[in-house]
Amino acid sequence: MKKISLVFLISISLFIIYQFQKPVLTEDIAIIKAKEYIQVINKKMNVDIDTQKSAEYCVLTKDTVWNKIIGNTQWSVMIDGYSVDIQANTGEFVRVIGPLDGVISELPK
Repeated sequence: MKKISLVFLISISLFIIYQFQKPVLTEDIAIIKAKEYIQVINKKMNVDIDTQKSAEYCVLTKDTVWNKIIGNTQWSVMIDGYSVDIQANTGEFVRVIGPLDGVISELPK
């Protein structure tokens, strides 16, 4: 019985450690994903945001221990005056903030 509980405790510990140290998207991949999301917005909303420009900045936001534990870290990428927020662990779209605080919180369908 003690061996089973020890194995169970070790496996739970390994799972928690993996969740805490999940692989985070690299800066390059975050920029590529941000450009892909901007292209979708360009196509669906007939907007002309230049995705050929290089990213003005790319910052890993919410990079604290608690946000790492709950998986709430985000990349914030600025392209042509638009800030694109992406989940750092999954690469999922969070929102786009435009120059005049126009916020798009989901991709157009």
